[in-house]
Amino acid sequence: MSAQVSPWSERIGGVVILLLGLAVAGQAMSYPLGTLNNMGPGFFPALAGLALALFGGLITWKVPDADLPDEGGRLNIRPVFFVLAGILAWALLLRPAGLIVATVALSLLSAFAYPVPNLKRIAITVVVLPIMGWVLFIYGLGMPMRTFPWS
Repeated sequence: MSAQVSPWSERIGGVVILLLGLAVAGQAMSYPLGTLNNMGPGFFPALAGLALALFGGLITWKVPDADLPDEGGRLNIRPVFFVLAGILAWALLLRPAGLIVATVALSLLSAFAYPVPNLKRIAITVVVLPIMGWVLFIYGLGMPMRTFPWS
């Protein structure tokens, strides 16, 4: 079963990514950029924002002009609701419950964005994503945040 995506949906998504990238790059310009040999705190965010804007522009530009009818129908808010609920849960749980619990909550809530959640995919995500977050942020970057509620 393949979902058909309207060219307008892809264009709108590309424009949103383009604008988000430009906003990130613009905000990064308020920090010192430094040089290639001595990068400042704004260098990487500016570069990442520009790359995001470039990808958004490519998505917007490369969408084929198919003669498909407009999407019509009802707007499916289920994915938007569950992904935003997952992000909100992560933000609210990070300090009191720690990175692992917050990331598990994010993964579980976001999994319900699919009409029929895949249990195997959910199980893998619930195990792998918190471990990757711990390795990257706590172990790798040494960020001062709780791993678990009791730590």
